[in-house]
Amino acid sequence: MKKSIQKSIILLLVLSLTFLFACGKDGGQKQSEGKTKLDQIKEKGELVMGTSADYPPMEWIQVTGKDQNIVGVDIEIAKAIADKLGVKLVIKNMDFTGLLNSLNADDIDIVLAGMVASPERMKEVDFSEAYYSGGQVLLVRKGEEGNFKSVEDLKGKKIGTQMASIQQQYAEANFDATVTGLENNNNLLMELKNNTFDCLFMAELAAKQFAYANDDVALIEDLGVPDEEGNAVAVKKGNPELLEVINEVISDLQKDDKVTSWFNQYVEISTKEINENE
Repeated sequence: MKKSIQKSIILLLVLSLTFLFACGKDGGQKQSEGKTKLDQIKEKGELVMGTSADYPPMEWIQVTGKDQNIVGVDIEIAKAIADKLGVKLVIKNMDFTGLLNSLNADDIDIVLAGMVASPERMKEVDFSEAYYSGGQVLLVRKGEEGNFKSVEDLKGKKIGTQMASIQQQYAEANFDATVTGLENNNNLLMELKNNTFDCLFMAELAAKQFAYANDDVALIEDLGVPDEEGNAVAVKKGNPELLEVINEVISDLQKDDKVTSWFNQYVEISTKEINENE
């Protein structure tokens, strides 16, 4: 009987310790899970931005001697957000198609990549207020502008777009044409010049940049297609605290006309670099 009681006491002690350990561990997990994304960013002291650096003047790789740096309008906006949070900015460059997956996997904290806050993307992630809105246009070889007077002229044509972009989605849904997406905007321009495509369907800003820097291509704006919803900062769903700070920064930048100033600055810089490299 005595041994039986001793065994029962020992068993109870073991169970009690197991329960306490589990509670302690569980409580620690809950406490960690209770931290917002904003808390985590401030705690680690860095804001990790995901981008696709092939979209001047928004973001591109600037080569100076042996140094390579990602620069552009989106980088300046990200720096302003990091400064507001009092943390360091870390930039991760990747393919455009992988940005939202990386965001939802917590590999990055925000996405700034000239990304449009489309209804489809808003199902996956949350977006800030728009910091830029532009149209959707065609880029064609110089001398062929007369072949593209309306959307009807796109019938049967070979159209290049950036893969996973709003332009690819719109073109596939609305143009009676062969639409092909490539990862890199620079490759799109090269393939247009090589006659792989009859035209490119692009965001207005990137197309204007290429037309301004390349004498052998031309811009066609009056197609009658709707404007983009607007470029915005993407964050993982369920982070209203981070989104609130980002919106505050965007509002302040727009009040001071900073975004427009950066557009003008980086259009000039990127155009000069393109011309020097030709």
